[in-house]
Amino acid sequence: MRRLGFLLIALLIMVAWFWSDSLVPPETVRSTAAVIRDGDTLDIAGRTFRLHGIDAPEYKQTCVDGLGKEWPCGKAARLQLAAFAASGDLVCEVHAKDQYARDVARCSSATVPDLGAALVAAGLAVSPGERGTAPYASEEAAARMAKRGIWQGSFELPSEWRAGHERGSA
Repeated sequence: MRRLGFLLIALLIMVAWFWSDSLVPPETVRSTAAVIRDGDTLDIAGRTFRLHGIDAPEYKQTCVDGLGKEWPCGKAARLQLAAFAASGDLVCEVHAKDQYARDVARCSSATVPDLGAALVAAGLAVSPGERGTAPYASEEAAARMAKRGIWQGSFELPSEWRAGHERGSA
């Protein structure tokens, strides 16, 4: 009986320890200025943030519009993120770190409640299914149906484009 009680207490401590990570609120970073690197990455106060749940075309990536003409979709994604962040009142909630030590965050501005969702809705980013679900699947479906941004013609997924180009040249 004593052994069972000890095991039960140990199990409860382990469950509480694992569960407590989900109770800790995400770190919040606030700023009035950002440097926009590309369509899904920005620098604030010397830290690099990757927008959670999206993958935007790389800066040098091109896409093909509905008429078969190439257009600079990577530059368009960067310009759109800059426009969304232009209000200056930026808030990023950090949820994780990626393989490049960037903070993965949900960011908002004074005029855009979720920069990632807005980029996907504008058709300038995809919402890949991470761990089984795409965080912005409904925004992506609406952009695809309306043929906004990259969905107006054809494009290579940003992850596939990166894989085909060396890091230094992309």
